[in-house]
Amino acid sequence: MKLDLTQTLVSQMSIDKVPMVGVKYKDWPAASGPNYLVYDGHRDAPPGFAIRVGKRSSVYLVEKQVAGKNMKIPVGLAKGKKGDAVLIDLETARVLADGLIATAKKHRANPKSIADRIEASELTLGQVWDEYIKDLTGRSKPIKPNSLSSLKNARDKFQDWEDRKVRLVTGREVLDRFDLHAVTNGHKTAAEAMGRWATAAVNNAIENETHNAHSEGRTPSLTYNPFTILQTKKKYRDHDQLEKDYAKKGVRNPLSFATTVGPFIKAAWEYRESNPLAADYLLLDFLWGLRGDECRTMKWYDKLSHEETFTQRWVDMDQKVARVNDAKNRQDHEFPIGPFAYELLKLRREMQKPDDIWVFPARMPNSLTGHYSDPSVAMKTVRDAAGIKVVRGHDLRRTFGAACEKLGLIDRQVKRMLGHSTGGGDTLGRYTTPEWGDVVSRMEKIEEMIMRTAPQVFNALRPRGVKSMSDESDTLIKPGPIKKSRRAV
Repeated sequence: MKLDLTQTLVSQMSIDKVPMVGVKYKDWPAASGPNYLVYDGHRDAPPGFAIRVGKRSSVYLVEKQVAGKNMKIPVGLAKGKKGDAVLIDLETARVLADGLIATAKKHRANPKSIADRIEASELTLGQVWDEYIKDLTGRSKPIKPNSLSSLKNARDKFQDWEDRKVRLVTGREVLDRFDLHAVTNGHKTAAEAMGRWATAAVNNAIENETHNAHSEGRTPSLTYNPFTILQTKKKYRDHDQLEKDYAKKGVRNPLSFATTVGPFIKAAWEYRESNPLAADYLLLDFLWGLRGDECRTMKWYDKLSHEETFTQRWVDMDQKVARVNDAKNRQDHEFPIGPFAYELLKLRREMQKPDDIWVFPARMPNSLTGHYSDPSVAMKTVRDAAGIKVVRGHDLRRTFGAACEKLGLIDRQVKRMLGHSTGGGDTLGRYTTPEWGDVVSRMEKIEEMIMRTAPQVFNALRPRGVKSMSDESDTLIKPGPIKKSRRAV
């Protein structure tokens, strides 16, 4: 309906009664729906200006055709209560409606949608985190769980800043917060992760705002990232500083081919008598140079459907190939199974149930993951038996990398053996036939270098046709039969 609105009419309208021209208020008919719309026919009202009367509130709005789109533009609160909105009178609403129409025509968009983004500089840090997480999880390759956990840990360190406007965060505050964790609390690595995640989150907000501003024909309102001061003031450690700190803390300890590789291999092999699952995992993780979770999540290729082979991590015994789909760097890593690893995998499969999908199945049938997940006890047991003071899971991967370097592989070749990004747009999972032959040869040499440090294990797993090693101090250990314990698979 259409009426010449007055302030009195606006105050009288309710969900119970519909106004009628020339009819007294007491005689207005009852409303029949959840709300109704009355257009303003007054000469001072812009075209399309109206009031929508609802159960709890009445609001001014204007309907306008802009750029071929029918827009309903909210103007303000006329009566009742709606959130924190402030009541405005009819005359003010008409003036505001004129301005909103002009804004819609200028930007060819609803002013409300523009208003939600125009003040991007007023985003709180909490909103920035939410937006960043939404973007990361919505990508074609979503953020990995471990990275998401790291991001959330960083966010927790700014918990008291959740409601802070980003533009009001000062560089001094950022530096003080960094020093609190890096210096006062002594958690340098956590502080650096905190700073880098926060920087990335705000950069993401700035990028989104730039795109929004461009599409709306305006100047971006968020252009400065207060967390970049950490880079400017050189708060992050460089490579040399990191190495010194790692040495000081006793972390990053690759095994030595002269003193500790052999004892580790021998101790892991002997551990098979009581826990073949864990021992095989440690040995294969070492021989392949994988990250722990990449090795633990391997499945048998012949147990997968064709479609699953493109999304799962697998071991193909027929082709002597293993593949890590979606590695840490979001690429795929395909590598050959060397002869010693192949012999060990044959032993592994002979011990498993025919329907086992996982190469390293969980010990407990009610496991949430289905695969072996915690090698910490096994690592400590083998480490202690080998007489090694410190070695962690990732140190095996570092030792594999050291073997590559000892063989004289160039940096690019080492990266490909480890499944690192090599630059230049290379895809790690694809090799030409000549390249694959080279990779097979490298893997065999790496395996032999590792295994020759433990002659008894070398002899136990040596492929047919390979000459055994002589080691008078060692007693040859046969690979089977294996004594099974309650903890074994």
